Amino acid sequence: MDKKYFLKKDNDFKKVYKKRKTFGNRNYTLYIRRNGLDHSRMGFSINKKVGKAVVRNKIKRRLRVLYGEVFSNLPIGYDLVVVVKNNVPDMTFGEMKSSFNHLMRVSKMIKRDKRS
Repeated sequence: MDKKYFLKKDNDFKKVYKKRKTFGNRNYTLYIRRNGLDHSRMGFSINKKVGKAVVRNKIKRRLRVLYGEVFSNLPIGYDLVVVVKNNVPDMTFGEMKSSFNHLMRVSKMIKRDKRS
């Protein structure tokens, strides 16, 4: 995916945290804010308490894959920040995917999949 679909700058994250809607489940917290652009962007925030850099980077790689899977179903013009909670490093990829998709459905960012 192109870099323009991700939040990278600290200022972008602060804007989302300041003016946001919040949704969460056991594994993630999602912050959503309109961005006024013609595309949506997502950023990931993983606290150092979650694990060492290798673990945090593995989680970010997996979340980027999950974001790529739901990207085409997202509405246009939103910034999303996913904050990872401490229990995620112990999860399998399948569990991460299930929890991530649940969070997207709860936040109404994607519609319920007919298969689930």
